[in-house]
Amino acid sequence: MIKKLLVVFVTALVFTGLHSPVFAEDHGEPPVKDLEQQFKNVLMVETEEDGEVTKYDSMDEVEQELDAFMTKPLMDHYSEMYFMEENDKLYKKSLGYPIFVETDKDYELEKVSENKYKLTQEGSSQTHGDYTFEVTYSYEAGKWVFSKRSATQNENGGEMPDTATPAPMIMLAGAGIMLLGALALFTRRRTV
Repeated sequence: MIKKLLVVFVTALVFTGLHSPVFAEDHGEPPVKDLEQQFKNVLMVETEEDGEVTKYDSMDEVEQELDAFMTKPLMDHYSEMYFMEENDKLYKKSLGYPIFVETDKDYELEKVSENKYKLTQEGSSQTHGDYTFEVTYSYEAGKWVFSKRSATQNENGGEMPDTATPAPMIMLAGAGIMLLGALALFTRRRTV
């Protein structure tokens, strides 16, 4: 009797085990605010008057920091874009800053797959104008990292910037007047 119960139990265990679906591990959503703060901490470093970085001594240190929260191609891009080594010293290039996610403003976080999310945020700044900013997060090596960051300028027309001038229109009007004058001069010579 015990043998029969054991066989039934093992058989039931095997069949229920074979029919149970396997679920992928849920990594949750990426920690948007924490990752963005880590990124700001690396790029918005204090510098001396000549641009020498005080927090890091070498490009390797910057890359090591960036490697903690972004993929290698993105790390290479940001380290080369914003930092340079010269005479064994690290300097921050005076390019300003990239667009950051404004975590206190609305954004859309879309699940692309178990290991990938895409954040989209509309924004506007004097430096970048109106833009749509997208950040792709990937779950790699047990943590969430940036795998892509890109901004697209929105071309909605609208007002001209303060630096715009009417000079091109004035130049076109002047060229038109010169052309009319040349035509009048040439037609006058032929009639004489």
